[in-house]
Amino acid sequence: MAAEEEDEVEWVVESIAGFLRGPDWSIPILDFVEQKCEVFDDEEESKLTYTEIHQEYKELVEKLLEGYLKEIGINEDQFQEACTSPLAKTHTSQAILQPVLAAEDFTIFKAMMVQKNIEMQLQAIRIIQERNGVLPDCLTDGSDVVSDLEHEEMKILREVLRKSKEEYDQEEERKRKKQLSEAKTEEPTVHSSEAAIMNNSQGDGEHFAHPPSEIQGS
Repeated sequence: MAAEEEDEVEWVVESIAGFLRGPDWSIPILDFVEQKCEVFDDEEESKLTYTEIHQEYKELVEKLLEGYLKEIGINEDQFQEACTSPLAKTHTSQAILQPVLAAEDFTIFKAMMVQKNIEMQLQAIRIIQERNGVLPDCLTDGSDVVSDLEHEEMKILREVLRKSKEEYDQEEERKRKKQLSEAKTEEPTVHSSEAAIMNNSQGDGEHFAHPPSEIQGS
């Protein structure tokens, strides 16, 4: 990549990162996540509601990004190139880009929503602790709820990452088996076609070797 192109990519990445840190992006995104996250939990099954909320989130992200990119004159090709450049793959950049990536990746989206749900529960519990000095028995049940929730948050994130890898491996294995199955199915079909042609040829030969009785009589 030429120096001029590298400078352009760097400018695009920095511009996008600046927008993602700003209020025009962060406020509507945070409002959406906080309002919708309470229905998300760490259950394996993804509910239909999750898919509907993810679609709403995707539309919001596209609307915000398209408006900003149009405003500063960045086209879609420049945006895609910037997002796949080495500058966008650093740890810091990935953290900033996570809400954007979540629009395309449901696994990332669900993990983000579950994490926010837990964070808001922790925040509510801490507020109760600060106001009352202790938590009500109905919230503690003899356990340290804050520590338990923090531990649960880490467990969920690890589980999401593990499942994401397992699902990818399973999908690849399914594709491989499907390809093998299709290959095996095609092979007998070819042989069957050849056999049919041979049978037809033999049948034609028999037909000419043994003419109808009317012809023999004549």
